[in-house]
Amino acid sequence: MSRSKVGKAVDVLLIILTVVAAHEVIVLRNSNVATTMLYTDFQKIVSVLFVCAAVYVSYRALGSILPGLCLLFLVYTFYGSYLPGALETARVSVYRMATYLMVSSEGLFGSALNVAAIYIFLFVLFGSVLSFIGAGEFFVDIASAAFGNIVGGPAQAAVYSSMLLGMVNGSGAATVVTAGTFTIPLMKKTGFDKDTAGGIVATAASGGQIMPPVMGAVAFLMADATSIPYGTVCLAALLPAVLYYLTTSVGIISYAHRKKIPVVERKEDDPTAAQILKKGWYYFAPIVVLIALMITGISTARAALYTIILCIVIGLITDYKRFTLKNIINLCRDAASSMMSVSIACMVVGIVVGAINITGLGLKISTIITMLAGGNILIMGLLTAVVCIILGMGLPTSACYIILSVLVAPAMIKLGVSVASAHLFVLYFGVIAAITPPVALAVFAAIGISGGDMWKTGLQAVKFAIAGFTIPFVMLYNNNLVMYHAGTGTFGFDGAVAIAFVLTAIGCCVLSCSVFGWAFRDLKTLERLILFVVCVLLLCNHIMVAGLAGLVLFVVLSIYFNLTKKKVGGTEND
Repeated sequence: MSRSKVGKAVDVLLIILTVVAAHEVIVLRNSNVATTMLYTDFQKIVSVLFVCAAVYVSYRALGSILPGLCLLFLVYTFYGSYLPGALETARVSVYRMATYLMVSSEGLFGSALNVAAIYIFLFVLFGSVLSFIGAGEFFVDIASAAFGNIVGGPAQAAVYSSMLLGMVNGSGAATVVTAGTFTIPLMKKTGFDKDTAGGIVATAASGGQIMPPVMGAVAFLMADATSIPYGTVCLAALLPAVLYYLTTSVGIISYAHRKKIPVVERKEDDPTAAQILKKGWYYFAPIVVLIALMITGISTARAALYTIILCIVIGLITDYKRFTLKNIINLCRDAASSMMSVSIACMVVGIVVGAINITGLGLKISTIITMLAGGNILIMGLLTAVVCIILGMGLPTSACYIILSVLVAPAMIKLGVSVASAHLFVLYFGVIAAITPPVALAVFAAIGISGGDMWKTGLQAVKFAIAGFTIPFVMLYNNNLVMYHAGTGTFGFDGAVAIAFVLTAIGCCVLSCSVFGWAFRDLKTLERLILFVVCVLLLCNHIMVAGLAGLVLFVVLSIYFNLTKKKVGGTEND
């Protein structure tokens, strides 16, 4: 029998096993069985086979990292009783674990897969339909026109087109491929080296998953994990996301000035942003309608459905000829392919979550991290960030967030960090893991287009995404950045939030200038170090004296750098 026939036979067996397993899950849940002693032998065998099949399918669809992590947690579940000290667990049999994963709300058919089926599927379909009717090209065109005639214009266009595509895509790597195919070659033509071009797109594409209202569908998982309403999750995530992209933009300006990258001169026949907007304004309509519907209180799923219908109507009006049978089949296939990785990740991550719950590992990890931190929020944040980046390497953002929200977020909440800040903290570092070498999926996708070096591209991505490493720590100390008022337990914008945002924004911009070495003129090493100190003071604006001192120093240094820009010549290497 040929290899292709064997593969098809395996696929058929997996489909049959999935159908049988789904049927048995329904039977088991309806029977309210609470112990493996009451399961039939057939149900136990099906459970074991399906867990094995789930790991195998995840290996085929997502690579070796997530299934390897699942196997590691399964080994711990079965053999943890032999470990000494705090990591020791009670004995768990194979049948008990398998049936638990089948029927538990933290298992394979748990809440994560439920969220994927109810919410994420609709938004993946929304993104696919939006791209199908031509919105992807429109977003790239209007961003290019809007930023094309400023310093670093092509890179700015890459950032904001990647943001628009990334927030509905759900995958940093997929967004890099979609937006980077056009923007990376353009950046290379205008003076950006291949590593920097790839790093910028990887940074912007990954950041789309922290930008409301869709947040790459992670917002729905966060709402489910925290019991915070979806709209409130988006509100809390808004200001940090704006800061992320603001810092990236300032970093591009600073880098372009220091590297003497010229402004791209527009041709007379190039359309302006206003002209492009006039021709394609309706592509923004679905996003605006989506936000408006959710503000009015319509359920998220229904709002997504209505916007999908609106996208189809727009597509039929603008170019009904694209709706051929072949194109519609391709659209459905692309949407299903996009959903496949997310749904498989949400299902298989149930093995990790189930193992954490049945062994009590989550509580143990939280206790260990809390003990190592010694009650210090900064040390807690550093330890958590390391855990997040390690676990986030190679994992889809949805799977990464689910694991981290169970493993490390509770430890932060124990120290008094607000629920919103703790969960956004782990989300940010889960997203940042996609651009942090050595396992950086978004960077891998970028170098496939740019032809750059993985380590150099990853380093540039980390530098442009520097706010992604710093903003989460600001959130730990300053609830104003997530618009949370601890005294009343409510979310909302007020004067304190505005002050915190402005000071943090200035601090992030100063940090970018310090990293890339330009602020009105090229900066010397000592000047960059001084700017870094000013940045720290501004970011510590929860201490009013520090924030005000940073602001004063910022004003003084800005005046000084501006006055001396003609007197200081030469450049230093980054």
